[in-house]
Order: sequence, then C-alpha cells, then structure tokens
Amino acid sequence: MKDREIEGRERILRRWFTGNASGVRATVDGLDIGWGGVQCWATSRMPPLNAGYHLDVACGYATFLAQLGWRFPRARLVGVNIDFEGPHALARPLLEKAGVEAELVQADARDLPFPGVIFDSASCFMGLQDIEIGFGEGGVRRALQETARVVRPLGTICCLDEYPYERYEELLAPLSVQILERAEREPDVRWDRATAECAVSLYCRGWLEQRKQGDPEGSQQGATRYAERLRREAERQLATRGYYVPFAPIRMVVCQKV
Repeated sequence: MKDREIEGRERILRRWFTGNASGVRATVDGLDIGWGGVQCWATSRMPPLNAGYHLDVACGYATFLAQLGWRFPRARLVGVNIDFEGPHALARPLLEKAGVEAELVQADARDLPFPGVIFDSASCFMGLQDIEIGFGEGGVRRALQETARVVRPLGTICCLDEYPYERYEELLAPLSVQILERAEREPDVRWDRATAECAVSLYCRGWLEQRKQGDPEGSQQGATRYAERLRREAERQLATRGYYVPFAPIRMVVCQKV
C-alpha cells in the first residue's frame, strides 16, 4: 500500500479513535494514530515483511500493527502487550476498524510465551520507554533479550523510540545482532500552548498508570520529575519555535540477528 492510501486510512481511523472527544483532547488523542507521519515513514523504511511471521512487542493500542498490516498485507502479525484492558481494550476493535488481521497475545515482554525461534522479524514502536517506566532499565534489557531469542537468525528487529543512538548501541551490544540502519524523524505536529498543556497532563497521568513497580511514594516523585521535564521542554519549544512537538525526534534502529 502506498503512503497516500495509508494516510487516508489514518484519517478514517483517527476519527473513529478519538470518538466523542473534541478540540484539544481530540488533537492530543489523535496523535496515537500515525504519530504525525512517523509510523508511515517507519514502515516505508523497514525491510519488507513479505509472508513471514512478525512480532510487535508492547503493541499497546495496536496502532503500529495497523500500519504494518496496511504496508505489508501478506505478513502474519502477532502483537504482544502486558494487558488488553482499560485503554488497551481498544486494540482488537481498532484492528477490526483498520481492516488488519493480527493475533493479540497478553504477555509480559520480559518473558515472551513462545518456546523458541518462530518469528522472521520483530518491532517495538515507542514501547521500550513504557517498559522502562514500568520495570526500569533491567526490564528493557530483558525485553530486548527475549525479542532476540524468538527471532530467527538473519531476521530483523526494528526499534523506534526517543533513545539516543548511543543508548540503543549500549542496549543492543550484549545481543547477537548487527545494526543495519539508523534514522530519525520528528512528528509532523505543531501544537499551541493549550494543546501542549493538555498533552503534558495526559502524559503524566499515563506515566503513573504504566508504573508497575512498588513504592507509591517513589512513583509519585518520579511522575513529578517527569512532569517537570515535559513542562520545561514544552516551554522551551514554545519560546523558541512558537509551537510544541511532542516525542521528538523518534529514532529508528534496524538490526539483524546474526
């Protein structure tokens, strides 16, 4: 499927996804569909999936699975997420609305329920940072180890997140993988102050919901630090650019299992 057709499907899916929300809230929620062109860009740069089995780790709402299905209709898609409850209960109806077939498996990315090498490729779109919020850096390392475990030799793993390339290299170094490509893109998003303030509030609430480790007091302190960092960045961008771009830039690393 070509980019223009994918963008059209994004618009239809975004209207469904935002539902009865309006104004600022609809704008913020709508980012999840397409991520300001980043998801379409990412699938256009990924190695073709063809008819192989592909695993999407920490798939969340399944928006990236929808993009994969649009771009690679022959691929056999599997999405793993720690839950499909609450907001993530939308994953199955979202895929149905998108017209994409995928198997959804509820499981912890740190302990994938697959016995061995069964996937031809894997991806993780903005899921590593969620795993880190929930389980720390050890959780991220374990999730990457598990992903590499279930991907066949010469299979590819595509990670997209806000991590610097140096961080990716450090995380991937212990694994039997070779980095093939690095690329980055800023979401095509230009939010005003009201939208930025709404986004910061929603993202901070999401941070607390994703926090899986104990110590409520520590979680609250962490959420406060996260909120302060987001507000500082929003103010910096509004002052220097006149608009706010969330989650920028998003960096993609494609690696091959050796």
